[in-house]
Amino acid sequence: MLHINWNNIVELCEKLAKRVASYNPDVLIGISRGGLVPVRLLSDLLGNSKVAIIKIEFYKKIGKTKDKPNITQALNYNVKGKRVLIVDDVSDTGRSLIVAREHVLSKGAKEVKIATLHYKPHSKLKPDYFVETTSEWIVYPWEIHETEREMKKKLQ
Repeated sequence: MLHINWNNIVELCEKLAKRVASYNPDVLIGISRGGLVPVRLLSDLLGNSKVAIIKIEFYKKIGKTKDKPNITQALNYNVKGKRVLIVDDVSDTGRSLIVAREHVLSKGAKEVKIATLHYKPHSKLKPDYFVETTSEWIVYPWEIHETEREMKKKLQ
């Protein structure tokens, strides 16, 4: 298990911002929930306050997914003709990112690129931008308590 702390998050987002800066997106879209903190930090680092959210539910618990990712909060921002950067914490299976990209393109985006902090080699989607590659289960600082609860349930 790979535990990431807040200082690591800032460093990862700074590195990611440098990689995506030349893309210069019109709008950043964070995937809720894992992409909320990274999209906010990237917004600040890139000087781009145009941020929108899409919520996709896929994981039931650690390592267990539903049959398919479901959009439970659709994009509520006009992306028609815009260059979009979708942001999430990790490309694990890649399936949520695929659903997000298809949804944003269906809303008329001119171009869509994807950025994550981490990329897992078994993912069905390799992000256009990412900072680190790992095969480990990642625990981000915004999900520590959730992970602890899930681990306790596994032990019971």
